[in-house]
Parts: sequence; C-alpha cells; structure tokens
Amino acid sequence: MLSLAAPLLGRLGRARLARRGATRRVRRAAPHALPAGLDVEGFLAAAREHFVQLQSAWDAGDGPRLAQLATGPLLADLRAQIDVRDGRVDRTEVVALHARLLAFEPVGDALVASVEFSGLVRERPGAGAERFRELWLLARLGADADPHWRLAQVQALA
Repeated sequence: MLSLAAPLLGRLGRARLARRGATRRVRRAAPHALPAGLDVEGFLAAAREHFVQLQSAWDAGDGPRLAQLATGPLLADLRAQIDVRDGRVDRTEVVALHARLLAFEPVGDALVASVEFSGLVRERPGAGAERFRELWLLARLGADADPHWRLAQVQALA
C-alpha cells in the first residue's frame, strides 16, 4: 500500500516497522482535556483534508507544499524519499477515509493531536483499493505564532 508511512520508511515501510516491533497495537489512552471550545468533528474534518492534501503533495513530489503541511524533521525525511524517486510522480486515490481523535495534549510549547486514520486507497487506476490504518501525530507548534497543524510523525498500524 502506498500511504505516507511507506514513503517515510522507504520501500520496505511495513517490513521495517514490523522488524522494529512498531506495529504493535496502540494503547487507547483517554484524550487529555480538550481545549475549551474545540469542535472535535470540525477538527477531524480538517484532519481528513490535511491527509488528502499531504498525500497529493507527496504523490506530486511537491516540496513547497509539503513544507506547509509537515514539521521540519519530518520534512527532511520526506524530501530524502522524494529524491530517491528520481522524479517519478505517484497517483494515490483516497477511496474512503475515517479519522478518530485518540489524544490531544500539550508537549512543551506545542499541542499534539494523535489521530487514527483508516480507510481505503488505490495506488493505480483500475487496481483494487487496499485497506490502511495509520497513527498520525499532528502538531501545532508555538500556538500563538503559528496556528497551522503540521504532520510530525506517522506510524503504520496492524
């Protein structure tokens, strides 16, 4: 499956995660107190849109757009993976996308939202859609300075 997790980890995405033991089930922690006035459904709708935009930018190898959607350390990994593709453009169709907020917590001067995405993606026209399940950590760094959520980490889930 071509999802963002595979590019982050190279062509052996799931195999590398499995060797590291990273595909173990994520413990379902109760979300920390949500910020006053947070519209959870609105947040998840925006998170789904972020997923689609990031997948599109990844497919196109659009570095400037990825810079708007990912944190610096993750962006460096993404750019390295794009360089390995030698200009190849991918086309991933997001057939179905579900999002669930697992946790929301302050980390230093950032806010971090843990969102579980699942659904179906199609890598090639005419190919069957494949199921995926990933944990995305979305960060809002220095909330006063930058109100935008950026992808900080992705983990494929079994």
